[in-house]
Amino acid sequence: MKFYKGRLKYVIPLSAVVGVSSTMMVFNRYEDVPSLHKFLIIVGAVVFSAIISYFLFPQAGDNPDDRGPY
Repeated sequence: MKFYKGRLKYVIPLSAVVGVSSTMMVFNRYEDVPSLHKFLIIVGAVVFSAIISYFLFPQAGDNPDDRGPY
């Protein structure tokens, strides 16, 4: 499996949005959770969203039967 740099234009902004939104949610709604756990939740959400978005957004040429734009 090759690493496609073209997919990063979707992965990085989506991870940033997930990071900002999860930070706001965790710090505004859950004051009883320790800070280390908040940090781990946020990092886990960012990494999980980056991995999922990397594999879900297609890159041109991923499918050998793909003939191009329609």
